[in-house]
Amino acid sequence: MDSEYLGFKEQFSKTLDKSLRLSVSLRKQTNFKVGGRADYFFAASSLPDLVHAVRLARQHKISYYIIGGGYNLLFDDKGFRGLIIKNCVQKIVKRGTAKIEVFSGTTIQELIKFCVANAMEGFEFLAGIPGTVGGAVFGNAGAFDRDIGSFLAEARILDKRGEQVQVDRDYFAFDYRQSRLRTNRDLLLKATFLLQKGLRQDIEERIAENLANREKKHPPKEAACAGSYFKNPVLPDGKRVPAAYFLEQVGAKSLGVGGAAVFSGHANFIINKQEATTNDILSLALELKNRVKQKFGIELEEEVIYLPEELSTP
Repeated sequence: MDSEYLGFKEQFSKTLDKSLRLSVSLRKQTNFKVGGRADYFFAASSLPDLVHAVRLARQHKISYYIIGGGYNLLFDDKGFRGLIIKNCVQKIVKRGTAKIEVFSGTTIQELIKFCVANAMEGFEFLAGIPGTVGGAVFGNAGAFDRDIGSFLAEARILDKRGEQVQVDRDYFAFDYRQSRLRTNRDLLLKATFLLQKGLRQDIEERIAENLANREKKHPPKEAACAGSYFKNPVLPDGKRVPAAYFLEQVGAKSLGVGGAAVFSGHANFIINKQEATTNDILSLALELKNRVKQKFGIELEEEVIYLPEELSTP
């Protein structure tokens, strides 16, 4: 371990009065259940800890990556050379009758529970989507023709200079499964959402209906899977078509590589069926992309994020 790493480790302990975990297996940090070891790992339980961890990594030029629930994420078999920061900062504050401020490490499940308890409607479509609010905003998560970005009013971010900045919705440049956070190094700290007052019984019924629809076609909760692997592509006429439609036509459900296989119930899910490696999953995904490209001339784009062993320093 070089002097820069040693200096970072010592400075981290002094600044946060907390120790880094060393050589941590990433298999338990992603729902795909694959990945090697990270040099450093830190679970941030407060905003100051989260901010300081990022600032220190940048100061010491240590590669870092921030994770939430570990969904929509694929780690490298070789691990990660640097620091993995797990955002565990959870808090929801009600602002008025239908406005809520949510810290980015809050789970979607806790957000839904809060909305039900306070009879706030709008987020029923998120029911069944795993992960955290930070991850959901990062990828503009959605379902049933709705997305989380449509409800965001303002947010606090940590920008590339290490400064905390208040921004409005326009800053995020939301698009289908896309936000500015995916293309820069800014970090969402907390977000304010505008919902509507509703009737608790109606909200619960819509949630139950959405969950039932998801359970019909999605892998079971215990499956080692990262969610939809590919984004739904847009055709030349502007129509967005489910990626599963094209994958079905190229025989995706019969395909597998090593321990990875396409889920039999839905062609846009890759599952870790039996001790799959990251390379198994990447190879299978490439085969699927090639088949769709060859048959339809469509280039599928991954929704799942692959994190390589080496990442450029901040």
